[in-house]
Amino acid sequence: MAEEPSTGELARRLADLQRALPRLMSQELFVAEQRAVERRFTTVERDLEDLEDRLGGEIKSLLARLEARERDRGANWRQSVYAGVIPAALLLVSLLVQIWLTAKGTA
Repeated sequence: MAEEPSTGELARRLADLQRALPRLMSQELFVAEQRAVERRFTTVERDLEDLEDRLGGEIKSLLARLEARERDRGANWRQSVYAGVIPAALLLVSLLVQIWLTAKGTA
């Protein structure tokens, strides 16, 4: 019998439980909050998937633009060779031919 709480102790424990009762959440409220949290997580997951898809598309677009720029850079180099170096070389060759003909004609 000594291990059982006294009547006063039981009354104190009941009073403590009554004071704690308003802070406790009902099962319906708990389930509703859990569902709200699940919906938020689902929304966040969906948003993340949308962002992942959009970023994937943007990365592919950027890679395609970089590849096109690299191709254009190669084409620009070839154009500069054709537009600058070859005409300059032809000018030098024609000058050398004129000098050679002039030197051959006077000798």
